[in-house]
Amino acid sequence: MSRLESTLRQAARDLHDLHRQWALVGGLAVSARTEPRFTRDIDLVITVASDRDAEVLVHDLQGRNYRVQTILEQEATARLASARLIPVGEDETGTVLDALFASSGIEPEIVAAAEALEILPHLRVPVATIGHLIALKLLARDDRLRPQDRVDLGALLRAAGAPDLEQARNAIALIRARGFHRDRDLTTELERLTREGL
Repeated sequence: MSRLESTLRQAARDLHDLHRQWALVGGLAVSARTEPRFTRDIDLVITVASDRDAEVLVHDLQGRNYRVQTILEQEATARLASARLIPVGEDETGTVLDALFASSGIEPEIVAAAEALEILPHLRVPVATIGHLIALKLLARDDRLRPQDRVDLGALLRAAGAPDLEQARNAIALIRARGFHRDRDLTTELERLTREGL
């Protein structure tokens, strides 16, 4: 069993034991929805009631053999956005777990719409929808620092049907309405990429 696989299995058990609602996003979710690709990160959107609740969860995970590498704040909304956790036994170059609490502003919608998929043998986890993954990838996209996001967007757009694109548009509108859009016109970016057939 690979480190990534064992970390995901353990994270799924831990979040279940802690009665947390969550969804897989990022590279593993894109792989589950399109074509497999390499990643060392496990990105999870986790529903929390508040920043305090997120802090409690991070503390609980530390008690379950994770250590905190980084905690990020969403500057525009002054919310606890995410925590990067490293499983005990891993170093900074190994598998990492990114717990996203208020990074996009649509975390509750992502978790509510996620579908359980078997992404590893005998492991079904909630995976974000194609539409939500498109919205998240657009938000995170930086062609200079994160070139993989453009590749992932291309794969997601090729797999997307009309309902997925509508969900992406609605998610982008919510991201903007909630102030998480990072001063970017995500709607225009999506329409341009759709026209280009990325």
